[in-house]
Amino acid sequence: MSPDAFLAATTTFAGPTINSIKDNTEVQSLLDSLRSVIFCVDNKLNITLANQSARQWRDSILLEKLEHLLHLWEEPEQCRDSFYKVLKSGQAIMASREKLVIRGRNHFYSCDIIPVLEGGKRATAVMFVLDDVSDSVNREKKLEESEARYRAFISNSTDAIWRYDVCPPIDVRLPQDEQVELILKRAELREANEKMARLFGVSNLQALFGTPLHRNGSMTSKSDIATFVENNYRLEDLEFTRIDSHGRKAYMQSSAIGIVENGFLIRAWGTTRDVTEKKRYLNRMQYLADHDPLTSLPNRSLLYRTVDEAILNRKSDRKLALLLIDLDRFKEINDTLGHLAGDKVLKQIGPRLETEMGDVPGLVARLGGDEFAIFLSNIRNAPQAAVMGHRFLDAISQVFDLEGYHTEISASIGVAICPDQAENTSELLRYADVAMYNAKTGLKGVEIYDPKLDPNSAKRLELVSALGRAIREDQFYLVFQPKLALQSYELEGFEALLRWKHPEFGYIPPGEFVPLAESSNLIHAMTIWVMEQTVKQCAHWLKKELKIRIAMNLSPRNLLDERIVEELSRMLKHYDVPGDMLEMEITENMLMSDPTRARIALEKINSLGVHLAIDDFGTGYSSLAYLKRLPVQTLKIDGSFIQGMEEDEQDKIIVNSTIQMAHSLGLKVVAECVETEEVFNKLRDLGCDLVQGYYVSKPMDTDEAAEWMLNLKKAESSD
Repeated sequence: MSPDAFLAATTTFAGPTINSIKDNTEVQSLLDSLRSVIFCVDNKLNITLANQSARQWRDSILLEKLEHLLHLWEEPEQCRDSFYKVLKSGQAIMASREKLVIRGRNHFYSCDIIPVLEGGKRATAVMFVLDDVSDSVNREKKLEESEARYRAFISNSTDAIWRYDVCPPIDVRLPQDEQVELILKRAELREANEKMARLFGVSNLQALFGTPLHRNGSMTSKSDIATFVENNYRLEDLEFTRIDSHGRKAYMQSSAIGIVENGFLIRAWGTTRDVTEKKRYLNRMQYLADHDPLTSLPNRSLLYRTVDEAILNRKSDRKLALLLIDLDRFKEINDTLGHLAGDKVLKQIGPRLETEMGDVPGLVARLGGDEFAIFLSNIRNAPQAAVMGHRFLDAISQVFDLEGYHTEISASIGVAICPDQAENTSELLRYADVAMYNAKTGLKGVEIYDPKLDPNSAKRLELVSALGRAIREDQFYLVFQPKLALQSYELEGFEALLRWKHPEFGYIPPGEFVPLAESSNLIHAMTIWVMEQTVKQCAHWLKKELKIRIAMNLSPRNLLDERIVEELSRMLKHYDVPGDMLEMEITENMLMSDPTRARIALEKINSLGVHLAIDDFGTGYSSLAYLKRLPVQTLKIDGSFIQGMEEDEQDKIIVNSTIQMAHSLGLKVVAECVETEEVFNKLRDLGCDLVQGYYVSKPMDTDEAAEWMLNLKKAESSD
């Protein structure tokens, strides 16, 4: 019913009080059926008419004067003024918003104040018609609050937040290339925060509005936009570089999401952050991990990666050479002039060798002590490598000026050629080492590897043939080295280490027979043997109510062997051992050899509940972005860094940084090769989680390990 029709129906029955119309059931029934609050007030402030909704406002029966309702208004005087204004002017006030407090709760009403005209001229009363709009008002308030929070978030974000509109929108059914071209043409910046202006060096944010997408830097090339389209209009952590206002390179990282409506790309939201400091820190960490702290030359790790990559990409007509250099009588300099003088000699070796390389591509590295390596990545033949070796000897033999002292040293160089003698880095280095030893003992200066002069080659062949028999006849055995929690001194588990006692040769170090197994098909059988013995030991201790996790090492070839997961699952079920009692240790280099397959394999192993650890961390090349995607729980710092902590500040820095980085990723940290109390205490101060090494305990057989655990429990109970 319209307001005019309603007035026409009700003004006829207007009387001095509400009681005068109580008997008019037709009007009263009409009023009471409406949800609106309706009452009529005459010029003497008497309520002459009210419906059921109006009467429900009052707890008492009394409802005769405007004052009986007026006190419900938040601003009663303003309501009274509006009443007199309408009464006097005869002009209605429509849809004013009023706040009323009814039974202690706030309500909002849309209020129409309508004059009741006598003879169509003079207003003799005023009709109030109120509709409850509390829900819509509350929604508006929530929307305003949400908008305010959104604006505050945008304004205070440490990231640049931006929005690009695509005008006109782009049909997502178009071919990808066409979409890329259209995005480049049509996407323009329409919204951003002040961080955006500061990040990109402009004083006025408004100056950025209307600029094309590529100016943002989040998608600077067609390939980036193509990736955005391919990934269902998403980008995650895309890195790019910019030159800042000081001419320095700045590193940025952007993420973006496209908004698609009705099959059309209409806009893209995104964030951009400055990751320069983080990038520089990671680059510095990587540099420290890859370079010798004394000479700043590449270390063994970087040498291995460089040679591995060169071998992988070697052309058929190309030869590579690895030269191993050992300084003669260097110990005499340290003993006579002191270690500082010796360090000065070592620092001068690298520049001399690099100068002699000239235009020959390659790398000079320090392997440790007085041992250096030179990798020549493109030579014609072995004689050229020998000639280069003699040039290096001449450079080393030049006089060293040590602040008033002059000394000369000589060296011995061993050379190994790829592919003539070996086609993997480990073999090349071993052959170069054999050749260097022959050069030193034969006083030849430079020696190219000759298998006839390799005392280990015959033994090597015999060991290869004996490996299979050793597995079948249980010549192998396991020893267990404990891992101790640094803060609580509680046992966290053991690492199972493989040992071989040959019937003829006696004890054979793992460093000799494991590489032989890895280079043959026996590595699978050996790993299955170790795995089963480890699981059996877990089951044995479990029956004695000792739930001790045991870790074992996994070979690179095993990690990518799908049979391992099947066998592991079978063993855990057969021996009724929970998966979390077993831990697999995988070397960092192993992960990076084939990252995608390695990640898939680790996920399968982890799905069995088996814990995973990255072993020898610091010797490989793995980024934070890669590590955080792996289902690993533990990081083991390579022992070479731990052993150097007492004397080398750089090693201590590397260990500390690695611990902090691992903790930020939610990983536990194990330090291996802990052999002194000083290193033990330093690691505890740095927040390292676990340690293992001879300071805690040497590797033990099962009986010794059980007794060691018993003694540890007794010590804990006595404390």
